[in-house]
Amino acid sequence: MAADAPTEILEPGAVPPAKGDGIRLSAHPKARRHIGMAKGWGGLIAFLLVLKISRGSAALPWPDAIERACVAGVVGYVVAWAIAQTVWRHIALAELEQLRAKLIAMAEAQAAERARQIAEAEAAAAATQQAAGQPPAPTPIPQG
Repeated sequence: MAADAPTEILEPGAVPPAKGDGIRLSAHPKARRHIGMAKGWGGLIAFLLVLKISRGSAALPWPDAIERACVAGVVGYVVAWAIAQTVWRHIALAELEQLRAKLIAMAEAQAAERARQIAEAEAAAAATQQAAGQPPAPTPIPQG
């Protein structure tokens, strides 16, 4: 019999680490909160709307109106969940693209700064060698 993995104790409100590859909306704090709110409001609005229509226009008795409203609440919950998932999937992808562009810009800026520092150091070394009366050292060939 295989040994069980050790139990991890998480802080209240902490998200457990995702298993497997990929990015999950369940690990995105804003997405989780907004999807949860959308599901709640979707179910509640569908419930109340169908209850109002069933009692007002259709003049159904209370038990039948509540039964239809409960079914509509479940449907509203699922529809709101699907819409919120789709919207947040696009938002998360846009956030990732924005982060990728920012990281590329930072890497390019660091590379330019590094090249500037190397050029300054080479110029300073050449100036020092000229002041000492030595011939300039040959430029090393990058190995790569």
